[in-house]
Amino acid sequence: MPGKIVLAAVVLSLFAAPVLAGPMREATEICSDPMTSEPRKNEILPARGWETAPIDEAGGLTDLAMALIIGFTNGMPDLAERFAAAPRLAANFATLAEKGEVRLWQKDGALLAVSIAKTPEGREHLGCYLAMPPDDETLDLMREYGGIEELPELELLARRFDETAFRTTPDATFAMVSSWTRQTSDPARTPLTDGYRLERVEQP
Repeated sequence: MPGKIVLAAVVLSLFAAPVLAGPMREATEICSDPMTSEPRKNEILPARGWETAPIDEAGGLTDLAMALIIGFTNGMPDLAERFAAAPRLAANFATLAEKGEVRLWQKDGALLAVSIAKTPEGREHLGCYLAMPPDDETLDLMREYGGIEELPELELLARRFDETAFRTTPDATFAMVSSWTRQTSDPARTPLTDGYRLERVEQP
């Protein structure tokens, strides 16, 4: 009888449903995949259950901007001033989305903006910008990519990961920077406290 119980447990484990990734890990996987272009990423997202999000500048886009604003305001020393700049970043996201230069996606409370642009030298610049409610996956990813950095002066937990330049095709080399953050502000400045940002730039 014990042997049959063990065999049954093994069989059940083989057919058990796989643990599904949440929006943070899924966005990280899709955005950081070096073998897919921006158009291909925007094909993969709906296939994975992401839906088109509305251009809601005063709502979702302000939350997205607030979650990521610290990374966009490195030259501003005053923390209150940096958070106050979030509506301007939200307006920029909205303008680019209206022009079709940014596509907005949503899933399970997460909001993701995917952009494609050109550098002044005419090179490809891909950007992924995600914000979502707090989730253990965010901290897990920080640990996987080097550990959680505590930045109380910025009301932030963070991890930045710089990829070395790599070649995805015979004629294209890219450099990529990823960062994961969690705002620790009390009270929370936005319900979307967890952020992910990726910048991928084609190199000469």
